[in-house]
Amino acid sequence: MNLYERKKILAEARQLFKEKAYPDALQRCKTLLDQSAPQVDVLALQALIHQQSGNLAEAGKSLETALGLDPDHPGMLLTAALVNNKLENSNLALKQAMKATRAAPDDLKVVCQCALIIGNLGEQQTALRSLETLIRKHPDHAEAWHLVGKFQKELGNNDAAEFALRKCLALQPDHAGARGLL
Repeated sequence: MNLYERKKILAEARQLFKEKAYPDALQRCKTLLDQSAPQVDVLALQALIHQQSGNLAEAGKSLETALGLDPDHPGMLLTAALVNNKLENSNLALKQAMKATRAAPDDLKVVCQCALIIGNLGEQQTALRSLETLIRKHPDHAEAWHLVGKFQKELGNNDAAEFALRKCLALQPDHAGARGLL
């Protein structure tokens, strides 16, 4: 299969995924993987399709293969952490979330979602350190402030929690999560 054909099939698979035509999207991924060596972008898409289809075990297998090819990819580490958390593989989810945060300390989505996983797995102090580093660089990110408030409240630091939650609401007045914690 030449590069043009590969790109065309991958684009079709992505479009089918967007249209929620998961079986057809998976078939395109299978075609690509059968025709050439495993590639990270195809495996990542295959994992997302499996995840959205509710087949977390297969999503985990695709992610494991993809991470074998690119072990420091923050997006795949985040997705793997989410999948492993749902599969109740807490230790692995925690390791992957922490590694993703280290790999992409400035990525708002990665850090916030990983911090949520980390904190919900009982490592609130670790989550707070990642969030505080992010906030120093992005002080206007409401969700980061919300998560700081959430974890500070869980730790019993009510003044720090209130400060963070009010900061979140100053940035995003309709933030339901922050409102619910005050």
